Amino acid sequence: MLPSLRLLLLVFALGAFGMFAIGCGGSHASMRFVHASPDAPNVDVAVDGKTVATNLPFTSVSPGTGYLTITAGNRLVEVRTTGTATDLVNAPNVGFSSHLQYTVFFTGLVKANPPTQTINLVTDDNSTPQSGNIKLRVFHASPSGPTHLDIYIVAPGTDITNLSPTISALAYQQASGYQSVPPTSNEVIMAATGDPTKARLIDQTYNLTAGQIRTLVVVDQQNVPAMSPTPLVLADLN
Repeated sequence: MLPSLRLLLLVFALGAFGMFAIGCGGSHASMRFVHASPDAPNVDVAVDGKTVATNLPFTSVSPGTGYLTITAGNRLVEVRTTGTATDLVNAPNVGFSSHLQYTVFFTGLVKANPPTQTINLVTDDNSTPQSGNIKLRVFHASPSGPTHLDIYIVAPGTDITNLSPTISALAYQQASGYQSVPPTSNEVIMAATGDPTKARLIDQTYNLTAGQIRTLVVVDQQNVPAMSPTPLVLADLN
């Protein structure tokens, strides 16, 4: 083969490899982290050994807005007490799919016997709500609350006595689906699943505007074994 032809083929091969490498490098996911363990200290978070968040207190979110970009695939996620090398959680195969957004919730109790702290990976959907509505979902992160919650999203002042819940039997450490609701004042009521009295454990009213997406995180009170009456609100979009 002529030297000039061999050189041309080599250049083409290197160019093709370069395009392949760039394409692979574009395989990314997005994540944010929520500290929802009520008896845990401030924590640092590492992905594949690289610290991505530091000194996060209970009910904090990192990044404060938006998401952190990470390489898609199975990642090692570690949560440790701030300033130490001791893992509270060491999860070696957390799967992040390319081009998706995730919230990683740190939940459970570090002082329980045995400890129950863990992480919960939840896929987010920040596509724009349809028809000028809002999207609302709930994540149950209260270890002291009922194991399942019934959730009502209604107009303020609505009598829920004979109503079916908007979200039924939401389990601890699970996220509900997104609910599309009008951009008006919405009362969110939560009761223990199976409670015939529908006692209101949470009763909050939210005033949101069209195009917004929110996640309500049901949490305990810090260092108190009781569910907080006020969920943490994550501003997912707008």
